[in-house]
Amino acid sequence: MTDLVFHQLAALQHIAAYSATVRGHELGVWHTTEGCSRACCIRCRAELRVYFPALQPEVDGTAIGRPCAPRTAAGKAA
Repeated sequence: MTDLVFHQLAALQHIAAYSATVRGHELGVWHTTEGCSRACCIRCRAELRVYFPALQPEVDGTAIGRPCAPRTAAGKAA
């Protein structure tokens, strides 16, 4: 990964994380593969994905599509 791509990815992750945080999500660790980086909310498991192709970076996932709805202890056990 070049420095330019690394900085672009870091900026996209920051923007995406902010968008998820505004909706009440708390993201876990980012996992990066070629062209994509992904993190999940540690409370409700909503996913957030960042795509970083050269021409048009993109962010999507349920973590920016809905507010955080943490699972209850009973819901986790079921």
